[in-house]
Amino acid sequence: MRVLPLLLAGLLLNGCVGNREANAPMSPPGGTGISANGALVEGPEAVSSISQLPQGNAQGPLPPFGTRGHASAYEFASGYRVGAGDKLAIRVAGEPDLTGEFPVDASGAISLPYVQSVTVAGMTTPQIEKLVGDKLRNGYLRNPQVSVQATSLRPFYILGEVTTAGSYPYQPGMTVQNAIAIAAGYGPRADKGEVLLTRRNATGTATFKVPLTTQVYPGDIISVRERWF
Repeated sequence: MRVLPLLLAGLLLNGCVGNREANAPMSPPGGTGISANGALVEGPEAVSSISQLPQGNAQGPLPPFGTRGHASAYEFASGYRVGAGDKLAIRVAGEPDLTGEFPVDASGAISLPYVQSVTVAGMTTPQIEKLVGDKLRNGYLRNPQVSVQATSLRPFYILGEVTTAGSYPYQPGMTVQNAIAIAAGYGPRADKGEVLLTRRNATGTATFKVPLTTQVYPGDIISVRERWF
């Protein structure tokens, strides 16, 4: 009598494994992303909704704090774009007073000696190097040599059926699958299919059901669901 239930359980498990293998994560060149109207798109048109929305208004940068997306993962094409919550290491050759780590505040600006507040939200580190150099050159230093490096990036958040839920520093080029790996993998009862991704931007906050290949951005909240059996 015990053989039949065991046989049925084995068939169900085998079906689950086979289904997961048949639906393994894959995406065409360009990746997978969410468009501004909430549609899931793949390939060269996989543009984050962030890239199609305003960066800011008269009050300052809009969530997610000046980050803008570009087709096929914005970080690869033009470099990581700085936003509120990041920390920058700025070095000016021969100027110890201008060298150190500077946090980007909620308005998307950093505070530097001499030049005071400098808005850097939505800029890459080479652009910030040029901006700071130009400001220092304007009456302070003759030929400043500036280097900028992002040392601490804004977090993303992951919860649900993962081994270690929590917030983790964002890494350029991330997908949902990368995020799950950073959280030490799936929990024992995880649904290894689509996940829920919550994103806040200029139009508000929305939650989407997305595949594992979807691009992740700073501030995103990923929820890995529990499987039914």
